[in-house]
Amino acid sequence: MEIKLEIPDYLSVKQWKQFLTLEHLSDSEKMITMVSMLSGKEVDEIKQWTPISIKSVYAKVLETITDIEPSFYPIFELDGVKYGFRSMSNLTLGEYVDLEKLAKQPQDNIEEIMAILYRPIVKDRFKGLKWAFKNTYKVGLGEAENLFKYYEVEDYDSSTRAEQADKLSVLPASMCLGALGFFLVVGTSFSLGSSLSSLPAKEAMMKVKEMNQQMASMNIGDGLLQFLSSQTHPSYQSQGTLVSHN
Repeated sequence: MEIKLEIPDYLSVKQWKQFLTLEHLSDSEKMITMVSMLSGKEVDEIKQWTPISIKSVYAKVLETITDIEPSFYPIFELDGVKYGFRSMSNLTLGEYVDLEKLAKQPQDNIEEIMAILYRPIVKDRFKGLKWAFKNTYKVGLGEAENLFKYYEVEDYDSSTRAEQADKLSVLPASMCLGALGFFLVVGTSFSLGSSLSSLPAKEAMMKVKEMNQQMASMNIGDGLLQFLSSQTHPSYQSQGTLVSHN
């Protein structure tokens, strides 16, 4: 029997979250589930393979996927829409409060956090901006603080957050983990929402400026793997490879 599997070009954040739920499974169940998730093959079909076939295919699948290295990009394009990362210095109290609540379980709520941090760009000055492709998605290159000055995003609407989160769930996990790490690194300087609201206005503005300076010191594309490694489950990025087993 010949088995052919086509692995996707990249691991989406939705798939990455699914992988986080596999820890309770036995080794055999994990192999079957992972092969099914990556290849689109039905679990019942995979169970009809011989143990040798499953182990061989699983080994080849692991050979074609590598650990994700989170990378932060403030600007990207999805389905023809340009999205921009919301600068911390411009967040409203409502955004801070929702982020503080969601950030208590960042892995579970990563898409909703992204829906607050990334919103459609409604105004920009992108003339001369350099672009590149990250796992088939178009991203803007440059330093965070500089790029934040070149666009404005649409106003935050919590009632549409779930819809936006679903759209962003197809993004490469590496991009979402990079943005999450960037947010968490900056957010560790003080507790969001409640801390800001309890500070005098002048002191609160100084804290916001401090966070903004932290963001400015970080270059786009710098991996936050070291910071995230203690918080995230090992995850995988596919290479768009066709694997087969006879």
